[in-house]
Amino acid sequence: MEPTTIVENEFTKFNQHVTTQPDGPGLRIGKRGELTMVGNFTPGGAELFRKRLPQFQAEAGYYEGRVGSIQDFRIIVFDNDTRYILSLVYDGDFKPYLQDIATYAGEWLDGLADGVLEDYPGIHSQHFAKWVLDRFIQADFFFVGAPDSSVRDIQKMEKLTRAWNDLLDAAN
Repeated sequence: MEPTTIVENEFTKFNQHVTTQPDGPGLRIGKRGELTMVGNFTPGGAELFRKRLPQFQAEAGYYEGRVGSIQDFRIIVFDNDTRYILSLVYDGDFKPYLQDIATYAGEWLDGLADGVLEDYPGIHSQHFAKWVLDRFIQADFFFVGAPDSSVRDIQKMEKLTRAWNDLLDAAN
């Protein structure tokens, strides 16, 4: 299939420059990369996933805060509890992201995935990156609202906004 020519108009001035990650799979816009994996649950894995999910969800802010680069993260169970989609948007390059996850959130991810996701080797395994790559599916479409603002940038802006609002409230 031949690529379609883009017809320039008043809307295309908002076009984002989409590239691929320089050191791994996935699309990238500005500071943000995408990662989507599709895999199978172990027999009974979806049930175990749901059992572990409340604790995993409750701890997400702590562990993802330590990693510091996750814009959003979701896991979807489908095909009658036999398969999952894990999808996220993160700041930076692929390999440093994997290293940060292992360093700052490995026990958390292992606590959810061990015995749940088929063939999960453990995040500290030398086979972990290959396991991710074997399940990786690149997005066909990728858009981000603030491509040049990292999680840390957004947190700073939120803190500054709160402080500014507090100052304005105190002046009233």
